[in-house]
Amino acid sequence: MGSPVEPNALFELPEGARVPRPARGGRPRHVGGTSIRHVPMPEPVLPVRPEPHQHDGPPLAGMEEVGTGLLDHVDAMQRVAASAPPGPLLINAGPGTGKTHILTRRIAYLVAELHVPASQCLVLARTTEAADALRRELDGLLGPVADDMTVRAFDAAGELPPLGHLFVDDLEHMPIRLYETLRADRGDQPAFTATGDPDAHIADGEPGPFERFAQDYPEARVVRLSRNHRSTAPILAAAMQLITPVSRAPGRGMLPARPAAGTAPVGRHFALDDRDERHFAGQLAERLRPFGVAPDEVAILAPEGYTGIDTARPITSAAGREHRVVCCVGVTAEAFPDEPGFRRLLFAAMSRARDLLYVSHIGNGSPLLDDIDPGLFTPFGHVRGHRSQPEQPRLL
Repeated sequence: MGSPVEPNALFELPEGARVPRPARGGRPRHVGGTSIRHVPMPEPVLPVRPEPHQHDGPPLAGMEEVGTGLLDHVDAMQRVAASAPPGPLLINAGPGTGKTHILTRRIAYLVAELHVPASQCLVLARTTEAADALRRELDGLLGPVADDMTVRAFDAAGELPPLGHLFVDDLEHMPIRLYETLRADRGDQPAFTATGDPDAHIADGEPGPFERFAQDYPEARVVRLSRNHRSTAPILAAAMQLITPVSRAPGRGMLPARPAAGTAPVGRHFALDDRDERHFAGQLAERLRPFGVAPDEVAILAPEGYTGIDTARPITSAAGREHRVVCCVGVTAEAFPDEPGFRRLLFAAMSRARDLLYVSHIGNGSPLLDDIDPGLFTPFGHVRGHRSQPEQPRLL
């Protein structure tokens, strides 16, 4: 009679087929890894381009007869801002809400309707380019009368004449010394209109002119513009999800004025390496040309110090501009750590886009992108995925 057989021996598996038993109450072990699959760039979906400053909202009741046509093509809150009586006025405007457009309408309204002398109007803008654009728009609205106005850039302000009515575009970017000089020279003169977006001021630290205005003019009217006329709904939603955790305008909801139908999600390009990212950005304009996008309508924006792409411009140079297509490159964890200043910088870049927005990065990208709903992205390129599944016994 042979040796007795251990009861469990009948069910023993060969050594190579054994699977460690998971701890009681735990999860099965997984064999994890990063899989990379190549996903082609999706065909762009370009919405119908809206008319410039297209009226998208109903006028306020009783306001349709105000003025001589200067306020015919503005939405309700834009009309409130443009037609406010003289006095301190702060137009707190999110991206794409038409604040510069409304500032020129306000100036023209005060001159043409309330008979403010054009020679008493001092208009200041962030750059010479912006000042020239304001001048052209005022010329179109008022004709030769606009020649009597003083229109200058912040850095060309020099000695300013003591004029009674001050208008400032992009107040958040005004040097604090210039603001303090203007405040001291003007004394108690209340005719001060300023536009700006507090979230567009990237740096942290001492209160800037936007905050100082609220302190110095507690009696000021504040009009909030929240209807975005620039970006498609997916672009606007992604930008607002990004900025909300550090917004200086808490609770501000932005509404897209453009129809949501026929709009594309944000394209998220996963680059394999520097060369791959350079190739994508360098070929983007050519890829979009067959869809009616001119090369000068595509802006490649990058963080400071980025040298991978010759055509890339610093994000800081894009402030105050808009582009039909924006591609943000170098959106890595090193270039965009999860800090308020970098969050605002990326927000500034994303909110410049009208029809299409792309973000590109090597590896997993900046952690800031994790705050954006994945459903707002269309991933392509060398897309990384997590491959993980329970081990199964090997049958012999």
